[in-house]
Amino acid sequence: MSSVKDKLPLAAIAPLPEATVRLLAAGEVIDSPAAVVRELVENSLDAGADRIRVGLWPELWRVQIQDNGFGIEASELAMAAHAHATSKLRTLSDLWQLRTLGFRGEGLHSIAVVAQLEIVSATGASPTALRARYDHTGALQSLEAVAGAPGTVVTASELFDEQPVRRRFLADHKAQARLVAQLLQRYALAHPGHLFELAHDGRKVLQLPPAANLKQRILQILTQYDEHDLREVTLAHQSRSVRLVMGLPDRCSRARADWLQIYVNRRFVRHSELEQAVRTGFERTLRRGRHPLCIVQLELPAEEVDWNRHPAKLEVQLAATPQVAALVIAAIAEGLRHFAPKPSEGLLSAAEDWLPYRTGDQESGLLLRALIQMQRTYIVAEYPGGICLVEQHVAHERVLFEQLETSWELVAVDPPIAIDLSERQAANLREQGLAIEPFGARNWLVRSIPAALVERSDCLEALVELSRQEDSHEMRAALSCRTAIRNGTVLTPAQMQELLERWQRTKNPHTCPHGRPIYMPLTDGELARFFRRRWHICGS
Repeated sequence: MSSVKDKLPLAAIAPLPEATVRLLAAGEVIDSPAAVVRELVENSLDAGADRIRVGLWPELWRVQIQDNGFGIEASELAMAAHAHATSKLRTLSDLWQLRTLGFRGEGLHSIAVVAQLEIVSATGASPTALRARYDHTGALQSLEAVAGAPGTVVTASELFDEQPVRRRFLADHKAQARLVAQLLQRYALAHPGHLFELAHDGRKVLQLPPAANLKQRILQILTQYDEHDLREVTLAHQSRSVRLVMGLPDRCSRARADWLQIYVNRRFVRHSELEQAVRTGFERTLRRGRHPLCIVQLELPAEEVDWNRHPAKLEVQLAATPQVAALVIAAIAEGLRHFAPKPSEGLLSAAEDWLPYRTGDQESGLLLRALIQMQRTYIVAEYPGGICLVEQHVAHERVLFEQLETSWELVAVDPPIAIDLSERQAANLREQGLAIEPFGARNWLVRSIPAALVERSDCLEALVELSRQEDSHEMRAALSCRTAIRNGTVLTPAQMQELLERWQRTKNPHTCPHGRPIYMPLTDGELARFFRRRWHICGS
């Protein structure tokens, strides 16, 4: 056993050297080339820039940002890289009214500590630009006049040159470049009207020109989708508003949650409660293991947002999280309703969204017309501009589910049904209103059942299945699935048409209650491309 004498003596408490303090503080802000890009792009945006170009030279550990912003006044360049020097904050009260991306005055100083920092800047009123170089304390080393256009070019060279351990532990250069590209895409989504470019060793690898709106910006990045795959929704309540672009669940789901993104006052944030609100909004519309495509942009009063929680400002505290989450869920519901037509309009007003053109606002009655049944499973239906395949079981399941959501009807049964259930299973049935009473150790008597199970030969098996469902949604989904038309059932033309008409009037016609897609459209345009036609049957 070691003795007190064996222990190493503790050094006396003493202040850290100033250079060490600067390096430790800088490490909190600048820990990678992507962090340099983050700080400098945010400075550019705060300076009013709408054209931002980023250059990376990974082998040289150099990062450069060029913008067309207001520029930095000559009198301010000397202070630009000082610690905690900023034009965005004057008093403590300003911290609760932030309208800029930056505010701490740490970005340029932290870059100067870990790199060779050079700034070339010109204001619109200046005939020339000024080039400033700084030492590792952030102090101005030199200042000279040079040729330059209005705006600012910031170059950070020899990044982490005096921190070889940091360099070794960073991801490889390709991974660092991917992180920068991802970062720029997020700024581009927050500012769709701006131009963003990324060059890698002088070769342009990302170019995002100004887009008309958020939806068009998404389509610039995710080129596999088109505008008919996305819905844009804007909602406001009191002083809060949300704009979101969501992918239709049957077309744009993702294997990862990489495109579930939250922006607060034009800044990307991680907020678990708001991310969960998005998942709640898409509940039961996606297949298991899939994630939504949903970009949420929130505009909130500055006094309701606390940014002073994380050096990268990725984390944020909101004063009204439950209300904001409710607004997000409502916007998603509105988007799904927009995709799902109102009962008076019919499903095929949504079919217009599958087409490369609009058919106008005139009322033309039911547009889906049943043609044939295929493999006793699919209804082949025609509409002006194409055809679609509708799986009969899941379409009927959706119809029945929404009926059960509207009217959960229970009927008494006499004699009661004896059933073997656990306490939990019995409680699940009781919570949904079924009359059930104990009749022995695990035996129960059920005295009322859902009306849909009356006179069904599998009533007992259905009750056991329902008893395993933990909530009302799951129970209604299970019941609608069990009682819907089975695949393999032959339908007459009249039965197919009736099912289509009932299905078209549902609130959510694109997936069954479990998230499976119900139909697959095939437009005339797609047929024309496949058969290499230059004219459309429906358009000439």
